[in-house]
Amino acid sequence: MTLTEQEIEEFLGQANVAIVATVGADGQPHAVPTWYEWADGEIVFHTGVRTRKYRNIRHNDRVSICVDSKTVPYKAVVVYGRATTEVGTDDERTRRLAIRYLGEALGTRYADSLRGTRLVIVRVRPDRIISWDYGRGDNP
Repeated sequence: MTLTEQEIEEFLGQANVAIVATVGADGQPHAVPTWYEWADGEIVFHTGVRTRKYRNIRHNDRVSICVDSKTVPYKAVVVYGRATTEVGTDDERTRRLAIRYLGEALGTRYADSLRGTRLVIVRVRPDRIISWDYGRGDNP
């Protein structure tokens, strides 16, 4: 049984690391762990202006994002969608993400070190979401 919409919302609201998969101009897949925020029905994350992930998205905006739990009972949500990008600063979200994933003290120091940094803000609105919960006997 897949997760309900509410369970998906709650799961994506947790501090699990997402694996963002993109495809390069040469057809080569590229998957990398990424901090993210689930906000207003979108996955939002940052990347650098010189990263392969950004280059791939500029070439092909189709992405898949897998968020899974690392403890039993294992759950996963996979989002398929198209990425939109904006280059700029996003100090407030950077701080929220850093604290979410690193805790208050270390997250604050990390966010402060990045203040004013130009980055790529990536938004993915899901076209399709699949999910499963091994604790319920799902077998995707």
